[in-house]
Amino acid sequence: MNTKIKNKLNKTWVLLACVALIMSLNISLAMAYSSGPPNGRTNAPGESTCTGCHSSFPLNSGSGTLAVSGIGETYEAGQNYDLTISLDDPSASRWGFELTVIGEDGNAIGNLVNLNGHTQTSNASSRLYMKQTSAGTQNGTTGGVTWPFRWNAPEAGSGEATIYIAGNAANGNFSTSGDRIYTISQSWTEDNTSAAPVQSLASAELRQNYPNPFNPRTTLAFDLKESQMVRMSIYSIDGRMVKQVANGLYGVGQHEIHWDGLSSQGLAVPSGTYYYRLQAGSVDETRSMTLVR
Repeated sequence: MNTKIKNKLNKTWVLLACVALIMSLNISLAMAYSSGPPNGRTNAPGESTCTGCHSSFPLNSGSGTLAVSGIGETYEAGQNYDLTISLDDPSASRWGFELTVIGEDGNAIGNLVNLNGHTQTSNASSRLYMKQTSAGTQNGTTGGVTWPFRWNAPEAGSGEATIYIAGNAANGNFSTSGDRIYTISQSWTEDNTSAAPVQSLASAELRQNYPNPFNPRTTLAFDLKESQMVRMSIYSIDGRMVKQVANGLYGVGQHEIHWDGLSSQGLAVPSGTYYYRLQAGSVDETRSMTLVR
């Protein structure tokens, strides 16, 4: 074999090795980010977006939509808001997101709370982030997905809050190619009536269950400031009602209801995240709990 042929073969092998390395890095990067993107990718002031890695298309160039719902243009200090992120794209089958809520000073405002195993929180510097987990990519789901979460509004006098969200509508090929990135932002002005602390007028309050996580029994507690009809129900993570555990008239004070991890048919439900919902007068509150068998 002459020297020219040897050199060509060597160059070919080097090129193939480089291609294989790049493909391996892309796949490894995509797999790593499936459990949550790095902090600072929300397009908030001073931050970048996911197009740094998912660069096949320009930002916001697809036919999909990204939105947040569950709150109007204003917020009340100290209130809890159960919000939902919606991301849809007809060409996607794997999904991701990252968000942050910041105040006028550019720092985190309020608090972010996970409601199920599809989201997680992290922090960096003076900002708090929420993003999807590996399960939260909902691989194989086509059309669109949602992620519920809770924002605890800050104390009175904190001023305007702005949420920044980046969504990844991925094609499911487990690489960074062929994915579309969307971003939105939405500002919430502090309600003037919350400029000074006021006593809550809610007639009922739902408390966190205990123990949590639990196996197989837990206690669901709530407080009533007046006698009223109460309904409490258990739901699975996909929104199906598992069991109604209360439906009747309750008096003033604290009440406890025990759930033994059984469905309305008397069957033991599997391990996982469940929601319990209290409906009492104008109050409609939901909290999450975890069953570990």
